[in-house]
Amino acid sequence: MPQLVFIALIGALGVVAARALARQRAEAPIRVRRTDRSGRAIPTLVQDPVTGIYHPARRD
Repeated sequence: MPQLVFIALIGALGVVAARALARQRAEAPIRVRRTDRSGRAIPTLVQDPVTGIYHPARRD
């Protein structure tokens, strides 16, 4: 009987692991797309002292 319980626990652990792996595979392309978008150069922002609004710094 203890062997049956042990096998049942191993089977349940396998199901949980398979679901976790499937979830990771589904999320991987989303993370790659986020990285691609954030890979672009982000300009430095400068605050206008009069209005308080931020705008990209000029490259002169």
